Amino acid sequence: MYPGLLGEPFGFKHTKTCLDGKVAIRLLAEAKEAFPMEYSALLTGREATITGHFPLPSATPSSVAFSWDGPVFLRALRAIQSEGQQWLGVLHSHPTAPPLPSLADREGWHYPQLGYWILGPVQTDPQLKLYQWTEGRFVERPFQLLGHHSSGSAIRS
Repeated sequence: MYPGLLGEPFGFKHTKTCLDGKVAIRLLAEAKEAFPMEYSALLTGREATITGHFPLPSATPSSVAFSWDGPVFLRALRAIQSEGQQWLGVLHSHPTAPPLPSLADREGWHYPQLGYWILGPVQTDPQLKLYQWTEGRFVERPFQLLGHHSSGSAIRS
């Protein structure tokens, strides 16, 4: 694909995956703006630390699924690489459901080395969960919000 583009946020044995708190606040705001439709974004950074994101509009807006237009997805990947960043994961929202992987999530995930983040329910009690695809299933992983103040983002992990 693009050399050096795919990161490995779970590849650092003694390092917890980290998400910049300002990015978390922005992701929640954008997911709320997209409500009642699902929101998705590519998460970027280096090693195990997410410091940015690229919102990716769904090719077929839906409240229960997301899909990407190929050329839009490839442009985002080129932009990530041109900024000297790595693609570390995908975030999408479950507008009214808990942040648990659905059957569609399990069947549609093709990047096991990347983090799979789910934010939901968006409007009432937002929770953010990180999953890793391993041995044919999603496993929840711990993460740390950097610079996070509980009153600031209103996201629970």
